[in-house]
Amino acid sequence: MKRFTAICLALLVCAGTFAFAQPKITIIGGDTQDWGKVKPKDDPLKATIKIKNEGNEMLKITDVRPGCGCTTAPLDKKELNPGEMASMDVTLKLGATSGMMTKSITISSNDPQNATKVLYLKADVVRPIQILPTQYFSFGEMTIGTKSEAKLIIKNTSTQDIVLSDFETVAGISLNLTKPTTIPGGGEVELIAKVTPNEKGYFNGVVKMKTNHPDYSSLDIIAYGNVKPSVVDPK
Repeated sequence: MKRFTAICLALLVCAGTFAFAQPKITIIGGDTQDWGKVKPKDDPLKATIKIKNEGNEMLKITDVRPGCGCTTAPLDKKELNPGEMASMDVTLKLGATSGMMTKSITISSNDPQNATKVLYLKADVVRPIQILPTQYFSFGEMTIGTKSEAKLIIKNTSTQDIVLSDFETVAGISLNLTKPTTIPGGGEVELIAKVTPNEKGYFNGVVKMKTNHPDYSSLDIIAYGNVKPSVVDPK
């Protein structure tokens, strides 16, 4: 009887040891990397994230997958002994984003409790100049010999006046603004682009200007469209 009891106790100890012997993935500092308020000149955002194995078995990281192409996250090691840490160098490109930005990185491992761990990347992108509703002049469907028009709003989200000047265009585009134009703090101005295409195919142009804001010494706005032959065009 005593021998049976001893065997049962040994089995229970082994079972307990097996149950608690496992890797445990932890992101040092929490599951969110928040850069707070950032400006375009801060692009790209960077941070070094520490990942620790707080378990008592080898942690094996099988995959690190950013949620979009604007994020990179190389890892210096994928196998961590108990108590060991790895470094992940995160780079986040702001692109044309304005306002709150949230991206994610999914980390897969052999942690039985957290097979997939998600790291959230957050930033509040403050842009003193916003181009609305899109970052481009879209002429859409165009016709040879017919004037096409596209409009954008340039908004000053700062409290200081912003001056637009030195307007330049490519591919025959004309603008409603030709002289230095002041946008008061919190104000906006409409920018109208017009062009009469003379050949069919894909239309591509650029509108350029300078500003007096230190974060935006210049602005380049792409213009595009698709030109069709006119009904009288023999081509």
